Amino acid sequence: MKDLIVDANFPRSLDERVYHLGIRPGEVANRIITVGSPSRAQSIAACLDVSPVPFTLSSERGFLTITGRYHGVPVSIVSIGMGHPNADFFVREVRECLDGDMVVVRLGSCGALIDVPVGSVVVPKSSIAITRNYDYDFARGSAGEPPYRISKPVDADSDLHTALQRALRRTRPGGLEVHVVDDIMNASADSFYSSQGRQTSFPDHNESLLEQVKGTHPDLGSLEVRGAAFSPAGDS
Repeated sequence: MKDLIVDANFPRSLDERVYHLGIRPGEVANRIITVGSPSRAQSIAACLDVSPVPFTLSSERGFLTITGRYHGVPVSIVSIGMGHPNADFFVREVRECLDGDMVVVRLGSCGALIDVPVGSVVVPKSSIAITRNYDYDFARGSAGEPPYRISKPVDADSDLHTALQRALRRTRPGGLEVHVVDDIMNASADSFYSSQGRQTSFPDHNESLLEQVKGTHPDLGSLEVRGAAFSPAGDS
């Protein structure tokens, strides 16, 4: 626990550290790669310049921030775990530690809803959210209430989308066939199980969920639980 928190509206410690990520201004760069697992963050951090030595902070809430330079350019790698709430902590608290533009690329795995090889790289042009409807009676079923809500599409930043797909094609290793898919929509679900249509012992009422979403959005091609901006297709 912190000895003293300044401003309950946006909690910080006396030395300006935000509450959940534990960082303060100067410890995070404006260019950020965010991932789910600390091991993936460490793997990416191995590509950073050896000098200056990268800054590393692991917070009490499980967020890992590594800030260094790549070819002289400041960059941060932040491991945030899974799910929309953790993404909200990350975006809001990092934003409070920065001035100027904030560029974020999410790197993670996703499920493919189209016929592409495992290992393909997906750079979605837009994304929708699939969320469980808590007004629905999942024990008995509810007349007049859908069990899941599907948001309207949100477009990716066009400049970042173009830069990513061009860089991926330009740097694709020779002799390695990697598909770059950049003309599809992504779906970000609030559950790995129910909101992605997986069938378990719980009464999730999701048997037709994927067919419903694909019928509404025929260009839907990937599905994940983290809000990915850039994902290699495979297991979500």
